[in-house]
Amino acid sequence: MKKILVLSDSHSYFDKVLKIFEKEKPDIVIGAGDGIKDIDELSYVYPEAKYYMVKGNCDFFNRSHSEENLFEIDGTKFFLTHGHLYEVKRSLSSIKEIGKKLNASVVVFGHTHKPYIERENDIILFNPGAAAEGRYGMIILENGNIELFHKQL
Repeated sequence: MKKILVLSDSHSYFDKVLKIFEKEKPDIVIGAGDGIKDIDELSYVYPEAKYYMVKGNCDFFNRSHSEENLFEIDGTKFFLTHGHLYEVKRSLSSIKEIGKKLNASVVVFGHTHKPYIERENDIILFNPGAAAEGRYGMIILENGNIELFHKQL
């Protein structure tokens, strides 16, 4: 079983990011941008967790991370992006299309600050909400099963 913490839009509220991590004690952290510095700092405090992250539109000075990340965890393919490149505040159709094109099982994004889960056929769209507001997501992967939750501090 893998316990995955999903964070987005922490906007320099590192104290909330730290409290969330310490409450959940995840194996893996996924950071969906707009606070990438907070996730970088968390990785120094808790280096034993594995980290996947992307930068968002408010992380424009960060040159060490890309705006998209495609990766696998225990055979489940994830596509991670902040969402601004796909205009998710307007519509989810283009982020859904890129997820399908990349054959991702889970598309993780942020940007809207609103928690969101949509399951359609073989793809899941997941937005944890804004960590700056104490919102976050959890994903439990076990034997090919995917459980997703929204939580709040």
